[in-house]
Amino acid sequence: MTVVKGRTSPDEQKAYQDEAYRHGYTGSVAIPRVDLWIAAFLGLRRQDSAVGGVADPSSLGMSPVFAFLCSCALVVAALAANASRLGEGWAVPTFYCAIAVIFLPAAARIIHPRASRLERLALIVIVTSALFVVRVIRAPVAFIDHDEFLHWATVNDILEAGRLFLPNPLLPVSPLYPGLELITSALVNLSGLSVFAAGLIVLATARMMLMLALFLLFEKITDSARIASIACLIYMGSSTFLLFDVHYSYESLAIPMLAAVLLASESRRMEPSDAAGWPTVVATVVLILALAATHHLTSYFCTALLCGTAVMECLRQGASAMQKRRAILLASIAVIAPVAWSKIVGNPTGSYILPVLEGGIHEVAQLVSSSTSTRKLFVSDTGALAPAWQRYLTMAGVALICLGLLTGFLRSLVFNGQHRNASILWPPTRWRLWRSSLLQILVLVTLAYPVSIIFRLTRSGWEIGNRIGSLSFLGVAIVVAVAVAAFWHGTSRGWLRATALAAAATTVLIAGVISSEGPRILVPAGYEVSADSSSIEPMGISAARWTRRWLGGQHFAADRINRLLLSTYGRQRVSTTLESGQDTSMAITAADLGPMERKLLIDSGVGFVMVDLRMTTGLPGVGVYFDGGAQDRNHTVPLQSSSLLKFNSEPDVDRTFDNGFMVIFDVGRLGKARQPAVPGKRTGEPVQSLERTDGDLQ
Repeated sequence: MTVVKGRTSPDEQKAYQDEAYRHGYTGSVAIPRVDLWIAAFLGLRRQDSAVGGVADPSSLGMSPVFAFLCSCALVVAALAANASRLGEGWAVPTFYCAIAVIFLPAAARIIHPRASRLERLALIVIVTSALFVVRVIRAPVAFIDHDEFLHWATVNDILEAGRLFLPNPLLPVSPLYPGLELITSALVNLSGLSVFAAGLIVLATARMMLMLALFLLFEKITDSARIASIACLIYMGSSTFLLFDVHYSYESLAIPMLAAVLLASESRRMEPSDAAGWPTVVATVVLILALAATHHLTSYFCTALLCGTAVMECLRQGASAMQKRRAILLASIAVIAPVAWSKIVGNPTGSYILPVLEGGIHEVAQLVSSSTSTRKLFVSDTGALAPAWQRYLTMAGVALICLGLLTGFLRSLVFNGQHRNASILWPPTRWRLWRSSLLQILVLVTLAYPVSIIFRLTRSGWEIGNRIGSLSFLGVAIVVAVAVAAFWHGTSRGWLRATALAAAATTVLIAGVISSEGPRILVPAGYEVSADSSSIEPMGISAARWTRRWLGGQHFAADRINRLLLSTYGRQRVSTTLESGQDTSMAITAADLGPMERKLLIDSGVGFVMVDLRMTTGLPGVGVYFDGGAQDRNHTVPLQSSSLLKFNSEPDVDRTFDNGFMVIFDVGRLGKARQPAVPGKRTGEPVQSLERTDGDLQ
């Protein structure tokens, strides 16, 4: 009698026996257990555990306890943020620990199958709210991140002029996609709040809308509240989730709108009656149009998802003719909307997206061919090495995501939310029997995640990889959640496995934050040279406010940080290469003010030059002093004070302002004689107020 070794079902044993006798074998057939394990590991042929919950769906369970625990962790996070401003070394590790305490217990409860649907939803809301408060703790009184200043300037223009599409030299494309700014300015006018306060309300609402929409979306396409809640946890591990996607930037509103579009489109497909789905189709179209006017890249990604879904819906067995027509309709509108809006407003996105994309692809090609050195991992542009624990956690987080994708990719392709044996290889008729076309597309989107990792290894492509990673996490979240629920945990009733998986999810979360922010997650005690949020301090703000009070509206050339402050707090016009194509940084950093430098300042129309002598104390934290061009990245030593102060020896240049570190030169007479600057009318404080007195540099 033939003996089949290994853990196999009776039917599989009989199949192997029949195969052996057909080939004339009469001895025992030994099947290596490792082959069966690999097949189960990858999901080629397996019997997954049930993924549904078992608790009362109306029970809040332990969510009040976790809410109290999160509040205690937020107190610790606030103490750590304050300690960072005092220069304490333990502040950053403690801040990360507070984030872990917020996330880990709730994750363990969500992963466990005994949690009810209502409790899972409550825990998602609690964790989302607590993590948003972490963002507020980091910057409690003002905008401090680079991209926030770009859109704050656009809001100020709308509030002061009462109309749209005014030029913004910091980011010319920002006024052309004013969805976030329109909502904020409306709230400011209705409530009398500052831009900062109104912006926080908009961001908090958008963040909550995002997580609720994702939960409902994942629940619809998997028919499992458990997988939906786990997918929301995994999505929080995106490098942009904790801070970047709650910066005051158009992507922070666009991503929730994308989730709402996908939810509305999937709700339409799930309608039992063809006629009942048309109101949902109209709502989906409105959301697509609003997204097209909010953020270009997210709108393009939405177009790709809806077009892919339409193709898969046409291929899916069992899809009605009406379902196919609606999917094609939404895909067509998703294609037309961003293109039409781009033509209406004259979208210049290609002028700044394409160079970055080309540079990133070029560096990736050089990386593959080993013809150039890549960006040093965990080493800042100033040469500082990240702490060992941050390096190890980041690598562990990427490894865990890859492991989850490996075990969940094939399972997700054939997933239908039920307990059953399934094979993606046989029979072929199953290839078109997927439950949700959108699920198939999201699974395929995960293939972009390894691409984002490759881009992150290059200097020019880091930002591309960061954006690709955040969008691909919509698919990564659902694939890893299926792997956790169906393979790694299953129906186990013990807490050990759930806690271990929650620790892994926490590692992914912390790794994502480190890869995005690293040591700069908190504001340091002292000023750092060209380090974005670490360079925003009272002295620079005071100088910018002085220009608004005494110079009125003028045209300035300045470094990366002071351009932000002059444009927002000072309400000045600043010179940027994005707007004019003139790199005024070459005139500021040159050793002498020669004919070429004079011509550059004259052609750019600059009337005042602000130099910050603190740039002579160190290399730029973000790699550039000015964002002027390729030559700005070639600094190996700090700038020389003699170069910055060369204007002192020019007879037709006046020294207008000097606070010991920052100097403003009037260069308006370089080109032609003009009247001295007339002090502008005092207009009071800017729209945003720091609510603190100006102080000296610490």
